[in-house]
Amino acid sequence: MKPLILIVSILFSAQVYSQEVKIHTSAECGQCKERLETKLNYTKGIKYAELDLATQDVVIGYNAKKITLEEIKQIIAETGYDADEVKAKQEAVNELPMCCRPGGMKK
Repeated sequence: MKPLILIVSILFSAQVYSQEVKIHTSAECGQCKERLETKLNYTKGIKYAELDLATQDVVIGYNAKKITLEEIKQIIAETGYDADEVKAKQEAVNELPMCCRPGGMKK
């Protein structure tokens, strides 16, 4: 009986800290998708990140015990993209290829 209780408590504690969030970004093209997903998927505490270019929303699964939503938004902004209300860092935007800058795909 004790091993069963231990297994259940381990599974429950893992679920408590698992979160999923959708963040609207300014990403516009395939290069943006690759850059953003790579950065997020290799960040400690993030389990997965998938950007939908049609909606510009990135769905992120993360461990709230290891990383906060605010930290995730800052990582996106430091990569050069808006993250909901957090604006992209201008220095990072300037380093992006032209197609990845705001409005770049419309030029």
